Amino acid sequence: MKISKNNDTSWNKVADWYDELLKNDDSYQAKVILPNLLRFLNLNKGETVLDLACGQGYFANIFAHEGANVVASDLSKKLIETAKKNSKEKISFYISPAHRSQFLKDNTIDTVVVVLAIQNIENVGDVFAECNRILKKNGRIVLVLNHPAFRVPQGSDWYFENGIQSRIIHKYLSESKLSIDMTPGEKNIKKKINTISFHRSLQFYMKLLSKNNFAITRLEEWISHKQSGSGPRQLAEDKARKEIPMFMCIEVRKI
Repeated sequence: MKISKNNDTSWNKVADWYDELLKNDDSYQAKVILPNLLRFLNLNKGETVLDLACGQGYFANIFAHEGANVVASDLSKKLIETAKKNSKEKISFYISPAHRSQFLKDNTIDTVVVVLAIQNIENVGDVFAECNRILKKNGRIVLVLNHPAFRVPQGSDWYFENGIQSRIIHKYLSESKLSIDMTPGEKNIKKKINTISFHRSLQFYMKLLSKNNFAITRLEEWISHKQSGSGPRQLAEDKARKEIPMFMCIEVRKI
């Protein structure tokens, strides 16, 4: 469903749920995003990284463990408190909206990483403008997002017919702001988890990045690691997962 523009987009109210989610060793973050992202980033020792919209610091800690100098920020006070409490690395954490990194000077960051967060941020243009300010010349943004072409909130779904698992897309170019039910099987209203998500097309992001003096240098599409249990759809479902990527990773550089 569509929601009004003034809804809070921070994950403060779902901080505990999200923290528990990332403790699952079989999560997309652990099995798909982390190994691919570390390979994609190929971090250098001493590289200065901003983990933007860092949540509870899951990726920030790993970047720091890899030898990067890490600064991390999130709009959620509760997630930052959790990050500070659980962090085993030397990381500077800040409570801050993604479009305002006032704790950083101009031209001081090598890499800005935004993992599965850009689709939950409303003022994306301001975020890219702020990244342009803080990044060094030829600095980069690395965005990991739900694939905009195949994962359209309330606009895409799996479809099985005649032994073939397909992906149906019935809207793509239209922008939308939606309330997403993260616990669809939960019957208890008090235990329901909802977050706010924005759908935007690839050209939406590309136009804003270009406007803020960024150019695409790399792009990858990542598939799910999940496997279906035995049943009549198993082979079709597993085949479809290998053909239709659920995640996209984009590197852009400041020009």
